[in-house]
Amino acid sequence: MRRRFDDDAVSAAIATVLLFAGVLAIISGMMVTITPVINEKHGSIERQAMAGQMADLAEETVRISETGLPGDSATMQIRPHSGELGWDFTRGGTWYSVSFTEEGSFRLDDLLDLDDLTRIRYPDSEVSAACFSDLRASEESLWNYRLPSLSGTVIATPVTTLQQPLYTTSVTLTSDGDSTPFTLTPGMSMASTTNGDSWLTSDGPLKVLFLRGTAGATMVEPDINNPTDGKGRAWTIPLPTGDVSLHLVTSGLATVSWDSISASGTESTSDDSSWNLDFTATAGDVMSVQSSAPAHLMMTWGSGAGATVWPDDGGSGIGVSHTLPAAAGSLLIENAATSSVAVQVDGLFNTVPAQGSTRISWPAQSKQVVSTGPVTIHWLSEDTSNRHRTGSLEMIPALDTGRSSGLAYSYATPTSAGDELVLIQPASPETSLTILGDLSGNQSAQVVFNATSQNHIATLSSTASSLVRTAINSTDFLEDAPYRIISVAGDDGMMEIRHDGNERCVPIGYRASGWIEITLPWKDMSQSSDVNIMLAWIDGTHPLGIEVSLYGPGEGAPHDTLASAWGAHLPRLNYRFESSISGMEIGYRGGFVGTNHPEYQADVLTLPPAREGPGPRLAVTIPLTMPDGSSSLGNSGVDMTVELNQREQLVSIQAHEIRRGWDGPYGAAIAAESSQELAFSADWLTFPGRIDLLDDYVGWVQLTHSSPEAVYHASGEPIMFNLQLSQLTIVTEIVS
Repeated sequence: MRRRFDDDAVSAAIATVLLFAGVLAIISGMMVTITPVINEKHGSIERQAMAGQMADLAEETVRISETGLPGDSATMQIRPHSGELGWDFTRGGTWYSVSFTEEGSFRLDDLLDLDDLTRIRYPDSEVSAACFSDLRASEESLWNYRLPSLSGTVIATPVTTLQQPLYTTSVTLTSDGDSTPFTLTPGMSMASTTNGDSWLTSDGPLKVLFLRGTAGATMVEPDINNPTDGKGRAWTIPLPTGDVSLHLVTSGLATVSWDSISASGTESTSDDSSWNLDFTATAGDVMSVQSSAPAHLMMTWGSGAGATVWPDDGGSGIGVSHTLPAAAGSLLIENAATSSVAVQVDGLFNTVPAQGSTRISWPAQSKQVVSTGPVTIHWLSEDTSNRHRTGSLEMIPALDTGRSSGLAYSYATPTSAGDELVLIQPASPETSLTILGDLSGNQSAQVVFNATSQNHIATLSSTASSLVRTAINSTDFLEDAPYRIISVAGDDGMMEIRHDGNERCVPIGYRASGWIEITLPWKDMSQSSDVNIMLAWIDGTHPLGIEVSLYGPGEGAPHDTLASAWGAHLPRLNYRFESSISGMEIGYRGGFVGTNHPEYQADVLTLPPAREGPGPRLAVTIPLTMPDGSSSLGNSGVDMTVELNQREQLVSIQAHEIRRGWDGPYGAAIAAESSQELAFSADWLTFPGRIDLLDDYVGWVQLTHSSPEAVYHASGEPIMFNLQLSQLTIVTEIVS
C-alpha cells in the first residue's frame, strides 16, 4: 500500500475548521449582544402587560375607598404574562404628620419597619412626651379592653365614626377563665359582672364603662376627638341603670341634641357655655349626644360618691387652665411640684402646698380655674372637706406625659371607709417599677410586668397619708416602658375603659433638634414570618396602623399638643418578572403603583390619592388593602375582588404644616413626582430650596432630591386637613 501526504488537502481541512469556528464565534458574539436586548424587550412586554392592570386596580380601590359604603365591591381580572403575583408585608407603608404650631415641623423615620424602634424629629421646641396609639386598622384586628382586676360590672356598646358597620359587633368577655359571647348592633348594649383579671374583646370599636357599687363619675371620650385638645362633637354612651347626669362644657355657645330611650331633646348652651341633663336611665339604654361646638363631657351616676380627673383646656391631665362644668360638688387640686402654686377661681386665690393638695367647694356653675403652675384637678361628687374620695375609680395622669400612661406618677392618697388600692396595668410588653407609698401588710413595693402579667393590685395602709408615687427601675435589664395607674377608693366608682393599645406614652424632656430614637411599646416583629406578622396585627402584639402625638411646653402648660401623625402599614401586591436583569417588579399599595423596570430605576406609574383645594385644603383617604386568608396567587390569571369593610375618620383639623412620607425605594420618586409643578414656580426657580420664600405655589414640595418626604405648602396659610383610613379586603380566585 502506498501512502501520499497531500499538503493541499490538509490546508483545506484546517481552513474549513477555522472558518466554521469563526462563524461560531461571530454567532456567539451576536447572541451575547442580542440576548439582553431580547430579554429587555420581554421585560418591556411584561411591564406593559401588567402596568395597565395595576393602574385599573388602583383606580377601583381609590374610588371605593373614597365614595363607597361598607359592603361595596369591584371585581376585575388580573392576567400575568409570565411573571408571578404575590403579597409583601414587610415594606412598610405611609405616614402623614401635622404641626399645630407655626414654624413647627414633625418628621418620622422607621415608624413602619416592624421592629420596636422609631425615630422622631421636632427641632422647634422642647418635646416633653410622645404617645403612640394603635389604630386597629384592619377588619380582622381585635379590639382588646383590659378591665380592672376588681369585682364590678362592665357595660359596652358599639361606636362608629363615619358609617355604621355592615355587620353586628361580636364581643367576648373573658373573666376568671370563663368566656361569654355577646352580639351587639348599634344602639344596643351589653352588661355583665366581672371578678379578677378580665378582658373584653371585640371585632369592632366599643364604648366601655366599668362600674362599682351604686355611684360614680367619669369623663366620656368623644367618638372622634380633636388631637389638639381632646374635645369632640359626638358621644355614644352605654348608660348605667339609675339616676344619671350629663355635664357638657363647650368652647362657645352651641346647640346640643341627645337621644335615648330614657331622654331626648335639643337645647342651646347658656352664656357660660355649659349644658346639663338629669334623667333616670333604664337597663340596656344607650345615649347619643351631639354638640355643634367642640366640648368635654362628664357623666355622673347615683349620688354621694365618684371622682374623675378633669382635663385642662389642652386635653392634658396636668395643666394651668381648666374650664370646669356646672356640676355641684367639690374640687381636689393636686400640686406635685416642690414649690407651692396659687390657684385663682373667680378672682379668689387658693394656695396649693408643695407636693400637696387643696379641697374647695364647687357650685353648679361653669367656671375657669387658672393656676400659676401645673396642677391636676379632680372633680368629686360629694362636697365634704374631711375626706378625699369616699368611693371612686380614676385613671391617674402620669407626671412626665400628662396622659394615661408614662413612667412617673404622684397623687394624693385617697381616704374612704373601704379599701384604698393602687391598681397598676402595663402599657408595654415588659417593664418594672417601684411603689413609693405606705402599703399594708408585707406587700412588695417592687412590681415586674412581662408577657403573662395583666394587673397588679397594691393595698394602701389604713393609716396611709401624703403621696403615692411610683418610679421606674432603670437599673435592671428590662426596658423603661410605660404603665398605667388606677386609683381605687371604697366600693363605688365608674370609669371609661379605653382599648389596650391607646395612649402608650414615653417621656422625652428635651428639644428634638436631631433624630431621637424611641423604643416603641410593642413587640419587635421585624424577624417574623408573614403569618406571624398578620397574627400580630390581629391580636394587637404589633400595630398595623399607628397614631403618634407629640407634646411639649406651651402657654404655661407642660404637655401642650405640638403635633400629630398617622401611619399605616400597607401590604404590597407585587408582580415579579424577568428582564435583562432579575428582580424586576410592579407593585401596588395604598392607591400607588410603581415599578423598578428598567435597571432598578424607581418609577411612579400612579401617585397615591390626595384631593387638593379649593384654597389651602387637603383631603386624603388611605386605602389599606389586606389579602383574604383563603386567596391564592401565582402565575395564573385571577379574579380579584376588592371590598370596602369600613371607613374611619382619623382627623379633620386646621394645621400649619403637613408632611407625607413613604418608605422604601419609591419614597423619593413619589415625592419628586408629586412636586413636578414646582418647575412652573418663579419663586422656586429663583430661590431653590427656600420654601419660606415660596409664595406663588400651593401643593407638594420635595425639599431635597433624595428625600422620601414631601411637604404640603400653602404659602404660610393654615391648611384644612382631612384624613381618612379605608379598610378593604382583596379576595382572589384562580381562573382557568
